[in-house]
Amino acid sequence: MKRIAKTFVLLLIASALTFSFVACSGGDDGKDGADGKDGTNGTSVIWKGSFSSSDAPELENPEYLWAYYDTTDECSYVWDGTEWTIMSGKMEKTFEVQIEELTEKDVAVRGLSNGAVADTGELIFGFMDGKEDIPYIPLEFVTQILNGVYGSDDENAADQYEFSEITEDTTGVTITNTKNSSKVVIDLTKHRCAFDNYDAFFQDSESKIYRDLAATKNSDAILKITDFSNIAGQPIGLDWSTQDIELCLWNLLNEDTGEYECTLAIPLQTFNDIFLSCLGSLVIYNGKYAYWTHNLSGDVLTDYYETSPWKDANGKRSEALAEFCYNELCMNLDFNYGLKEIHGIEKFEDFDNYFYSVGLSGKLSSTDASEFATAVKDLCEFYFGDGHSNYMTNSPFFGASFEVTGTQTDVMNRNYSENYRRYALARNAKIGSGSTSTVEPVPCYTVSADGKTAIVRFDEFTYNGWDAESIRTSTGFDTIKDTYVHQHENLCDTIALIHFLNEKIQADNNIENVVLDLSCNGGGACVSATYILSWMLGKTTINITNPLSGAKWTATYTADVNLDGTFGGDGDSIKDKNLFCLVSPLSFSCGNFVPAVLKASDRVTILGVTSGGGTAAVQNASTADGTIFRMSSRYVMSVFKNGSNYYINNPANFYDITKISALVNSINEAELGSGSGN
Repeated sequence: MKRIAKTFVLLLIASALTFSFVACSGGDDGKDGADGKDGTNGTSVIWKGSFSSSDAPELENPEYLWAYYDTTDECSYVWDGTEWTIMSGKMEKTFEVQIEELTEKDVAVRGLSNGAVADTGELIFGFMDGKEDIPYIPLEFVTQILNGVYGSDDENAADQYEFSEITEDTTGVTITNTKNSSKVVIDLTKHRCAFDNYDAFFQDSESKIYRDLAATKNSDAILKITDFSNIAGQPIGLDWSTQDIELCLWNLLNEDTGEYECTLAIPLQTFNDIFLSCLGSLVIYNGKYAYWTHNLSGDVLTDYYETSPWKDANGKRSEALAEFCYNELCMNLDFNYGLKEIHGIEKFEDFDNYFYSVGLSGKLSSTDASEFATAVKDLCEFYFGDGHSNYMTNSPFFGASFEVTGTQTDVMNRNYSENYRRYALARNAKIGSGSTSTVEPVPCYTVSADGKTAIVRFDEFTYNGWDAESIRTSTGFDTIKDTYVHQHENLCDTIALIHFLNEKIQADNNIENVVLDLSCNGGGACVSATYILSWMLGKTTINITNPLSGAKWTATYTADVNLDGTFGGDGDSIKDKNLFCLVSPLSFSCGNFVPAVLKASDRVTILGVTSGGGTAAVQNASTADGTIFRMSSRYVMSVFKNGSNYYINNPANFYDITKISALVNSINEAELGSGSGN
């Protein structure tokens, strides 16, 4: 691949920049200074002439700073010691449409069925000669998956996405969301796809807003949108003209008609990156099976490694896969990473240039799978360092036994871990087991000695998707519902606990104050965070933006907390109480988003210290060799950390029930809102 030149040209024109220092006491001319040392002579470009490609005999064994003009693409190139990089000329190329006879293969989709790993479906993959590790997927499957038809018995599902006719003369394909007429045009001659309204294109046909981050299984039984608005963003596109990502036309046998028909073939990884990961899913290939997932775990993860023929490759990837993996990663991040501006990455032309500048391009294009994985971990956890971007799952080239540690210090996670021990152990000492070495469960509900203040604690927002009856009767719920704050065992979820705690608070007339303790909350399910906001405020308005398109949308939610079938009734909210929220540097992601909305409401007093940030929604992603990672997506709910109205400096005081109770009582009694919790 010819790489766009990564050259920084610094022009120092001394005569144009004059700095004058005028002394008060003198007007004499200064003396001439001594001559400086001669500088190092520059190196000239060696011009070789015009040729139709870099394979010309005259350009064999190129030397540093050889240059030539390419008559095919009308660009000038210079040899940088490693490869030909562009100097000048057209930046936009026109490509011939590739028509390929791909080798067809039926690939089983693996997953859990009746508690065991088994085949749950089948996909058609195509492979180019010599690239048996890079699968392609026909466009028919792309639209079937987007329509929810694949793997579904819903006969009415196939009515949202359709694509234009494809023949051997096709140069571009249009996919249309028929519910709102938004489109994406895939231009095979420009190696580009363009969305006229990206956010509307992926809008679910049942959703009122572009992307409802609180919508999930059974969520309509507990949350309801009562008001909404959408503001369209600008058209956005994705260009892979400088990367070797080969979308092509494929003559594929139609099993119904027995005839070959032309279709668009998209690399499976390109399908993931453009169409699927933004919806929360991935299709991962291990060389034998495909796995439909957002992340692999348990028996399915074991099967992913054990059945892969790539496990015998001794951690080595083919040159073709390594190059494709790098190019696809660049394209994926160019299109999907949502925090480019915050991390200064928007200053670079694209991620290819960024990787070159920070020294990652060689590692990320290595045929050594472990070197690539280490670079991905460094990228996510050091170079991004946003708390949401993390290395998740090894590729099948070296399996689960290889521990990817990274070569750079993950400062954010290190600080977060140190703060977690600081706050969680202080909590142990005050209201838990008293352990000074391990973090133990603590009560999720405490009432102060005077009976006026209830404190509700969550370390994570979890969601199991239960219906109302399951919430009321869930196994094990009665034994832990008011004593357990950690939700990791999924014995019950945040929704069930709020339902139970709401009943206790509503029934206790002595309670005047409710403190939501998110001081050890690292985030979790957006649906549960939205549910808590509706519980506290009666109704809550969520504002979301896509910084890459500029689109904005707003939704106002009410909740059915008492599970009586009505939303926003008197028994569904504690809005009439004096409300507080306790935050710390550990309040991250949704643990930061909730206090941000509470503070903006002007109805909730924030206690503690500045929260940890991190309110771009998480997006799961993959690479072409089967590595799974996650990143901060283009969907941003808030980019602000939250300061407190009342500052509490000592972590021990966060969990001193007497002091917290005294503080909230004094705030309620004060005519002017000032004070501190030290």
